[in-house]
Amino acid sequence: MSMRTMVVLAVVGVASGYNNGLGARPPMGWNSWCTDGLCNLIGDDICNEKLVRSIADAFVEEGLADLGYEYVNLDDCWSASTRDAQGNLQADPKKFPNGLKAIADYVHSKNLKFGVYTCVGTKTCKGDRPGSYNNWTRDADTLTSWGVDFIKMDHCSANGAIPDVELYGNMSVALNKTGRPVLFSLCNWGEQKVYEWGAEISQMFRIQMDHLPFWHIQGGGSGTGFGQGTVDIIEYMATLVPSRWTKQYGWLDPDFLMTMYPITMPFIESRSEFTFWALWSAPLLVSTDVRGMSAEKKSILMNKEVIAVNQDPLITAGDRISGSQGGPQVWARDLANGDKAIVLFNSGTTSTEVSVTWASLNCSGHYHVRNLWSQTDLGIFSTGFNASAMAPRDVLMLRISVA
Repeated sequence: MSMRTMVVLAVVGVASGYNNGLGARPPMGWNSWCTDGLCNLIGDDICNEKLVRSIADAFVEEGLADLGYEYVNLDDCWSASTRDAQGNLQADPKKFPNGLKAIADYVHSKNLKFGVYTCVGTKTCKGDRPGSYNNWTRDADTLTSWGVDFIKMDHCSANGAIPDVELYGNMSVALNKTGRPVLFSLCNWGEQKVYEWGAEISQMFRIQMDHLPFWHIQGGGSGTGFGQGTVDIIEYMATLVPSRWTKQYGWLDPDFLMTMYPITMPFIESRSEFTFWALWSAPLLVSTDVRGMSAEKKSILMNKEVIAVNQDPLITAGDRISGSQGGPQVWARDLANGDKAIVLFNSGTTSTEVSVTWASLNCSGHYHVRNLWSQTDLGIFSTGFNASAMAPRDVLMLRISVA
């Protein structure tokens, strides 16, 4: 951490581990970004009162709320193009004729939480809506007065002369001063070594460029990382060594889940994506539609045993133990009860064998092995486990316990 960063953190006076009561475990929920639109690539990120109400209803009706999904969040879509006569943010009157407080009240009536988007610069990323630069206190007061529980702050039009830790720190302090607990999601695309300081001023922080609903796609995104596809994020996370930076009230955010996005994110790719987000203790914020989900989509988003790894109280994250890009890989993490979660991953383009030895995990003896995705016990193994003929892009997520 640089001397300037340490000085800024001391000035803003934020305690280590941004604990205001929210974010003790990785947050789970939904974001509007890729639900009724094309992930802001073309046209608007579509959102309106009907959408938010229907998503909140689906959380309850589909059983998502019972599993811990609680945040119903709007991305860069809700705001009017100008502030009101008093200089305050205001909702787009066509999309939200009753205002956002009415929407927050509806979400709260379902025992859920409501979140919105703003930007650290003068304009949001769509370019036609006001950002929060130099309006930190005003916007914090406005948003919390509506009952907002979650704020994502993006990085477009940021003042490059001021360090991000200072810019985002201003909003962090302003939110704390409101007296309302708000989960602050810092989204500076992984720049300026945010993993060194992000947890001091936010409960979750983006560690790379935007995630798009593709397995592999390079170029075009602002920020750090190797690309915007799922496998690109997996490879970049391997270099970060997630367990080094993950802490309670300070979660590494690889961006939204693109679970079962039509055509481009089929079942295997979506299951692998969810596997790694769970292993990393990353926020599980789904940006695709959760209304009327298919059986395949439910099997991913509603697997209690995989979610339990993500929410495990040990507060750590999985790291790559062996392998490299384009071939078989082994990832693992410790769990609070002494078990270990293991991911065998075929990152290549042809079927291959992927195996793990207990010695590579600093373990010895006999272990029960359970397949978390099929929720079946595979037996007791003495030296390791071997998965033969794993399909490309596929994973096997295991939980092992001493026999």
